[in-house]
Amino acid sequence: MDCVQVRRHSDVAVITLNRPQALNALVRSMGEQALAALHEAVATGARSIVLTGVGRAFCAGADLAAIAEGFNSSPDDVAQSIGSDMLKVFNPLSLAIAQAPIPVVCAVNGPCVGGGVGLALAADIVIAARSAYFLVPQVASLGVVPDLGATWELPRAMGRARALGAMLLGDRMGAEQAQDWGLIWQCVDDAALLDQALSLASRLANVPAETVQAARQLVDAAPHTTPANQLDAERALQVRFLGTAFFRERVARFLSSS
Repeated sequence: MDCVQVRRHSDVAVITLNRPQALNALVRSMGEQALAALHEAVATGARSIVLTGVGRAFCAGADLAAIAEGFNSSPDDVAQSIGSDMLKVFNPLSLAIAQAPIPVVCAVNGPCVGGGVGLALAADIVIAARSAYFLVPQVASLGVVPDLGATWELPRAMGRARALGAMLLGDRMGAEQAQDWGLIWQCVDDAALLDQALSLASRLANVPAETVQAARQLVDAAPHTTPANQLDAERALQVRFLGTAFFRERVARFLSSS
């Protein structure tokens, strides 16, 4: 069975993690297939992407059962193998989501744990089912550190105090709390999750992808620059986009409707 399912809804590519029997826990083959699906969606003309999971969970993080099997056969090689998978597959996957040339909406359909948190929060917009929760258990439960971008994403979204608390204590954060704390865009009823994700992705598909990328880059750069430099960056991009046919058409549409 494929570890990732892909289908199209008009201009939206829906990429679904598909290991429901393991709560979509991360293994190398699933990471490879998800990365390939992202690249294929862009190459085949999708204008936006929805990333979600099948079954009861979005992603349970690392597949601890598979890791335990490695301990039984070759414990000395486990750390190197996991490090290699991160370097070659999962870190590139997180970056591919975060730096996709088209918008990415993540629909968190259930528990989002460990590395799954890093992958989910790499998206441009994250929504979650009301029954979903977020959990970063690596420090408190496993004695390792959060990964796949979580240590970058969480403090930017929630601030240092809440991010460190979530990481060091390993407490569950429900979808409504995640919304209240600014971790996600929206918490929605479970039955409405996919429809809402498709609606958002369809709206984003109608926005020039290069403008989405530029806005994302400005937001990501803001904490590391000065107000003057940020104003200069905004001005340079604004001049570039003011000259596009899309902007002229939208101005004409606004004037004709006013």
